[in-house]
Amino acid sequence: MSELRFEDVTVRFGRTTAVDRVSLTVPAGTVVGLVGESGSGKSTLARAAVGLAHPESGSITLGGSPVPHRGARRPLQMVFQDPYSSLDPRMTIGDSIAEALPRDVDGVRGRRARREEVARLLELVHLEPHRARDLPARLSGGQRQRVALARALAGRPDVVIADEITSALDVSIQGAVLNLVRELQAELGLSMLFISHNLAVVRYVASRVAVMQGGRIVEEGPTAQVLGAPGHDYTRELLAAAPGRKPA
Repeated sequence: MSELRFEDVTVRFGRTTAVDRVSLTVPAGTVVGLVGESGSGKSTLARAAVGLAHPESGSITLGGSPVPHRGARRPLQMVFQDPYSSLDPRMTIGDSIAEALPRDVDGVRGRRARREEVARLLELVHLEPHRARDLPARLSGGQRQRVALARALAGRPDVVIADEITSALDVSIQGAVLNLVRELQAELGLSMLFISHNLAVVRYVASRVAVMQGGRIVEEGPTAQVLGAPGHDYTRELLAAAPGRKPA
């Protein structure tokens, strides 16, 4: 595993500065929460990390080297907000996961080995292996998001970037997906940048948190410290506006 580091990253779209000299580190084996209101720049920063947006200045490194966006293996894998559009509706669940498997990984060469690896990944996210034959239309939103996580893990990433992965789900399902994230982190030592506007969600899954406002990081530190005794007015405003209960 490697440390993901953003250093003085700026992203502009025309005259609009979406990300303004942001520095942030995701230590290996750690879930870092990134919170802020819609339009604060969270998703743009994530998209810059995986090569979907292009920084005007600054650097994004993984283990001290620039993040590669081409090649057989993508060390950063992103799980998107909408579980209904993140999977190809014409591909079976198994084929979608298998497509993400690197070709040169030991132990998963050949069709049988790849089928077995798909089954292992489905079980890892608490889906039965026979669901590999299903099309996405046969799955619920929560199940599709589990498949998206399995597909991300299939790529053998150093860091998973989760962009609002529970916001499109029913509240009753959100808790189960969050519990899965915590379980995967504990079992695999998963490194994750977990993006959300929901402070209760971030409090539940992240050991560190960064607060983003207007394209800048205004506060960052251990979750208990930042959300327990916030030092910035904007963080206090977010906490005051947040629902009081934690996810189940």
